[in-house]
Amino acid sequence: MGDVRNLSALAPLLLAACSTATQPPRIVEVPVPVACLPAAKIPDPPRFDAVALTGNAVHDLDLVTAHALRLRAWGEGLHAALVACAASPVR
Repeated sequence: MGDVRNLSALAPLLLAACSTATQPPRIVEVPVPVACLPAAKIPDPPRFDAVALTGNAVHDLDLVTAHALRLRAWGEGLHAALVACAASPVR
């Protein structure tokens, strides 16, 4: 019974500790990412048919060179898109 009396004497003190002054709500702006380029306009990487490689360096050089040129053009397109996104104003 003594434990209940001690607890009842401490209850107001414990509850008083919970009644701290609350601050009024405030508005906090959080940046939200916005796509500057629609996903449909992002070019797919060029495909490379590795099955067409024969192991003959003279023959394979033409295939690899053509793919390298397509890959470079694709990369330049992505670079241009990124530069445009970086230059676009934040919405």
